[in-house]
Amino acid sequence: MSHRISRRKVVGTLGAATAALAAPRWVYAQRTSIKVGWAISKTGPFAGGAAATQWPNYLLWIKDTNDAGGLTVDGRKLQLEHIEYDDRSQSEEAVRAVERLISQDKVDILLPPWGTGQNLAVAPIFARAGYPMMAPSMASDRTAEIVKRWPNVFSLLNTSSTYAEALVAVLSQARAAGQINDRVAVAHATEQFGIELANAARKALKAANFNIVYDGGYPLSSQDFTPVISEAQRANPDVFMAFSYPSDTMALAESARVRAFNPKVFYTAVGTFFPMYKQRFGNNADGVMGIGGWNPDSDAFRAYIKRHTEMHKREPERWGASLLYAGLQAMGQAIEKVGMNNAEIIKHLRSTSYDTIVGKLEFDANNIRKGGWFVGQWQDGDFYGVYPSQPGARKPVFPKPAWKA
Repeated sequence: MSHRISRRKVVGTLGAATAALAAPRWVYAQRTSIKVGWAISKTGPFAGGAAATQWPNYLLWIKDTNDAGGLTVDGRKLQLEHIEYDDRSQSEEAVRAVERLISQDKVDILLPPWGTGQNLAVAPIFARAGYPMMAPSMASDRTAEIVKRWPNVFSLLNTSSTYAEALVAVLSQARAAGQINDRVAVAHATEQFGIELANAARKALKAANFNIVYDGGYPLSSQDFTPVISEAQRANPDVFMAFSYPSDTMALAESARVRAFNPKVFYTAVGTFFPMYKQRFGNNADGVMGIGGWNPDSDAFRAYIKRHTEMHKREPERWGASLLYAGLQAMGQAIEKVGMNNAEIIKHLRSTSYDTIVGKLEFDANNIRKGGWFVGQWQDGDFYGVYPSQPGARKPVFPKPAWKA
């Protein structure tokens, strides 16, 4: 397990993690900094997603906050420090690392790992210690149950059904316009996220009278996706959808290109909105649909993209990264209003609207109410949001251009 802490030493601690809810005012009077900690996948199959969405934005938010003088707590500006552990894409490692951050490192702000399964694994620990959990990569139909059980959890994504139903709504409009037929191939990674999205999609497709002509799952560890693409291609669908993670998203597209599998709709999930998708496939990315999206036309968004690119030498991804950064902005604003009191921070987050890079951000029963896209598409070199209909939405393009050699 790797362990990283920034050079500046933290003066003072909170004591026991369970006392973090209401630390005495005099404790913070002795502070010169605030300790931020997280466990995240730096290695293993989740590392690509974590590197695209989360830890770069954790670091950017810390830098931006410190460049602005720090967070104002009890009238004093405090700089942020950080500690990071590699959970190696294993839920057991994530649990152990989060427990260490609480009990040994005694962090003031605790941030979650990447991925639905990892988030679900550590949510009880966050709740037991009383930390607000700003979750930017947890898409689950259990979200309502999760936030009811653990009201400290704030989901920056919507439910699996929301994303599946949004995709089917886009497909229904295209079918009504005569742009596609009703034949759909469905593939999914056999991991929490993929299973939930596929289940929700099947239900939505059947309700909309689509014909599922192929339906197959594959292990997250799969290397060769030729069998998946071959079986789907033989079924002759107009629509191919895969509820995938980054490595399989790339491999599915490459297999489809090699086999000249050209359905009118080609949709994949996590990784489709990464800058490296465009870098890898170039103009072949045009017309590919996926989960998420963005509208980078605001001044705040352009400034965020510029800062991210300057710090990390690459652009942010086109979905969860901006929502995560907005969530961190909201949490920072809440801390400045109520101080380093976790119970009060949670209460503030549940009841207040925040100005962020995605506009107004607010939560309804701990689920994001405003902000975000459900379906996106590569158009003109960027991954634009196409659904829901809101300011900045692009009209989806059908059919997807054929893959070029």
